[in-house]
Amino acid sequence: MAAKARMGERTFLRRFQKATGLTPTEYVQHLRVGKARESLEFSSLAMKEIAWKVGYEDYGAFRKVFQKIMGLSPGDYRLRFSVPGNRTRN
Repeated sequence: MAAKARMGERTFLRRFQKATGLTPTEYVQHLRVGKARESLEFSSLAMKEIAWKVGYEDYGAFRKVFQKIMGLSPGDYRLRFSVPGNRTRN
């Protein structure tokens, strides 16, 4: 990202965090969790498939990040916020 912005890495990280309030890694995690939330609410895809679809190869890592950001596990989020008719046991 720093190279694309034609900045040194430290300068880019400092400016990115000042602009977004997040590190680039945290920003990407938030984007991925946002996409996962959509899938959890509006689809009946398996949890592991959703994790893979949003860019996580390791379901455990996805679950940990999701829990940290949302305060709920992906399964609990689905139970609470899914559109009726899309709920599955995963």
